Amino acid sequence: MTIYPDFYDDFCCKADKCRHTCCAGWEIDIDESTAAKYQQLGGELGEKIRQNIVAAAGVWQFRLREGDRCPFLCADGLCELIRTADESILCDICTNHPRFFVTVGDYELAGVGLSCEKSCELLLADTAPLSLRTEIGESWPLKELLRRLDLPASDEDLGYQTGLTADDADFVLSGMVKTEPIDAAWTAQLAQLRAEPLAMGAEVPRAFDRVYQYILYRALEHVPQYGWGTVLSYAQFNADFIYLTYQLTGQLDESIRRWSEQIEYSTDNVRILLNLLA
Repeated sequence: MTIYPDFYDDFCCKADKCRHTCCAGWEIDIDESTAAKYQQLGGELGEKIRQNIVAAAGVWQFRLREGDRCPFLCADGLCELIRTADESILCDICTNHPRFFVTVGDYELAGVGLSCEKSCELLLADTAPLSLRTEIGESWPLKELLRRLDLPASDEDLGYQTGLTADDADFVLSGMVKTEPIDAAWTAQLAQLRAEPLAMGAEVPRAFDRVYQYILYRALEHVPQYGWGTVLSYAQFNADFIYLTYQLTGQLDESIRRWSEQIEYSTDNVRILLNLLA
């Protein structure tokens, strides 16, 4: 059975309205079946695609331009491939991003990654606790999914724990320093966070329980390897980091999105933090 977060069906790419296009800044791998289709595609479009893809370590990728931009990303933020043909010409990663599907126990957990600004907008559009729905239309609280996965979750486990201390903040930031930085701006902001004193007793936005719960939901795939306690700590650790960044910037949505780029979308960095907390 597939499980979805409550806002999943509302997701729609912002295309040229997006300030942080997913068509730049990332390697774009091409799945084997699409790469084979590209090799056989006729006409000017087929020739242009073949001129702009390259095989690296046995995997086909788009040959990125300056700024790590996809060669088919137009100046207006739209995709030349979709404009010239239609969405069926896209490779799997371009079709599916930022959606994810992972198997946990007897369930397939679906969602949208938070490196996408639209995903962050949808998550933050409601301050109610995260709710889930099944493929047959049932509505579940997160606690119901955890019960069915035989994970002992108390009400305290399902809420973001406020009261971050200076020592807590130092632990979180020291842990983040151990991760591989996505860019120079990330490293610079970490240094700024470590230099800034923690504002004790500052207000925590009402949406933080929901943010914490979504990070927890996203990390459930790691329970078999790392254990339930470590995954709970991982969700709190990352929510604490987002809170610290929010304190610095005043921008909750962007704090979440940048965290996701650095952690959620790096299997190595997820592993580093899970091992730190195990």
